[in-house]
Amino acid sequence: MFKRLFVLSILLLSACTSRFAELGVVSPDLNRLEIKQLEKAEYIKDISATSVRRTFLFFTFGSPSLEEAVRTALDLSETDILVNLKADRRFSFGFPLGEETITVTADGIKLAPMFGGFND
Repeated sequence: MFKRLFVLSILLLSACTSRFAELGVVSPDLNRLEIKQLEKAEYIKDISATSVRRTFLFFTFGSPSLEEAVRTALDLSETDILVNLKADRRFSFGFPLGEETITVTADGIKLAPMFGGFND
């Protein structure tokens, strides 16, 4: 009886994680970049953000989005550019609920503000 219960619980509780993207530089809103902005930029390490969607009885309520995870990482860290980005997708299921998650980890660059000119 205990073996059957154990096997059943293993089958109903499962998870899987896989890396599905590695990107060098990500910046969705950067239109113009000045060299002085990079020279005075701040480097921030280990930024992380997620996009999560829930499931109920094998029905999903949308899909997690890489774009949403990247936007969240940029907003929370207040950076302009993400570098060395790694994105992992995780499925976890515990009957009847589950979730699908995209987790983004990266380093960020906060550019110096651009005014009429840079005077040193």
